[in-house]
Amino acid sequence: MVFGELDGRITPRAHAIRDAFAATGAPVELSAQILAAMWEKYLFITGQGGMTALTRLPIGIIRATPATMEMYLDVASEVASVGRAHGVSIPEGERDRVKRGADSLSPNSFSSLYNDLVGGRRMELETLPGHVVRLGRQYRIPTPVCRAIYAALKPYDEAAQRGEPLAGKERS
Repeated sequence: MVFGELDGRITPRAHAIRDAFAATGAPVELSAQILAAMWEKYLFITGQGGMTALTRLPIGIIRATPATMEMYLDVASEVASVGRAHGVSIPEGERDRVKRGADSLSPNSFSSLYNDLVGGRRMELETLPGHVVRLGRQYRIPTPVCRAIYAALKPYDEAAQRGEPLAGKERS
């Protein structure tokens, strides 16, 4: 677990929280760059969630298909560009970091976004690619891959919100 104060200060409260987690034996890290750490996770889960849901494929097949893996990494680049425009100090090299994260997953791994989609449930669509698309518009940063994922999955999310899931009704 990585956590910290949003303003980057290392406070007594942060030390107390770190010590409480450490006492359980859980791995814990106190970060002075928590926003960057949060965005690092955000760019990974937006790629993983968006691409497994959009393709309906596990990460192993995505990794094995160069064009599809390139699209996965394009998501990371878009999220990182938007985060930087938003003022977050995201280090360069996000594609390599996200690829290493994807490579560490079991080949049969899907995302919670995928599981919600196929289960006919509401997805974190607004929080993951939707947020990137909105911030991209605000900062005039192009987000074509995130926008495509968002647009393709939006009808499913709206149907689930109405209680009329579309998932499972696709033609084979």
